[in-house]
Amino acid sequence: MKIRVKFVKQGNLRFIGHLDILRYFQKVMRRADIPVRYSEGFNPHQIMSFASPLSVGMMSRSEYMDIDADFTGSGEELVRAINRAGVPELRALTAGKLRDGAKNAMSATAAAAFTVWLKEGSAAALGISDEAAFWDKVREFGSAPSIPFTKETRKGKKETDLAPLVHEIRIVTGGFGEENPYPRLYLLCSSGNQENVKPDQLLTAYFRARGEEYPRFLFQTEREELYADEGDGEMHDFRPLYSYTEPLFGNRAGAPAIEGTAEAEAPEPADDPAVVHSGGEKVYE
Repeated sequence: MKIRVKFVKQGNLRFIGHLDILRYFQKVMRRADIPVRYSEGFNPHQIMSFASPLSVGMMSRSEYMDIDADFTGSGEELVRAINRAGVPELRALTAGKLRDGAKNAMSATAAAAFTVWLKEGSAAALGISDEAAFWDKVREFGSAPSIPFTKETRKGKKETDLAPLVHEIRIVTGGFGEENPYPRLYLLCSSGNQENVKPDQLLTAYFRARGEEYPRFLFQTEREELYADEGDGEMHDFRPLYSYTEPLFGNRAGAPAIEGTAEAEAPEPADDPAVVHSGGEKVYE
């Protein structure tokens, strides 16, 4: 059975890389006695895949892992088993059975939502007296019809335009579900195998336009959610990756939903303020 697990990446563990995350969860699954299936051949390994890898140093509230396991318990039991065997900075949030025909998390990812804020003391270091005014300038820059950007790749430099890949940009106070008086930049942008924009690229373009170098270590970025795109090519229809799961009741068929696990009914996509977009503008269904 294919199962999708949603987890966070917080604290000092934001500094470990994608391969370390993979090794960590392989050990957690063995320690928790979760019957993950193994591939066949001379070098069998756990059948486990992840959504778009997170850059080292970024935090996240919405990382996704797909596993193939002969698990007979509930989603709540699976989450509890993972968290007992692991650490709080990489705790699981939900677990659900992946719907038949759904793509794996890596190939399904088309967009990501981020929040970015200035670390403590960074505003003074940059000579910023009004953080809200600073982020408003970045928002205005990111809302422009064209945002030229030079990417440096292994094959050399490549000119691109970030504007078509930025689907929403606005200022928020605090993070999702967190009380914080300081303003942050919310950014919903393309993030997948075909097209990919990172907040660092937008901020780099902003500082370059001002003739300055982007001081990346003064900013903190957190990934808030990952989305698939069910749009028709002309209109985007972004849906959270967890919406492709169904309750994992195991042997407790028909058991009631449990808040905080995959058994709890997921909200409709339109309930999320950053789900459905067309031409950079929000469209409500």
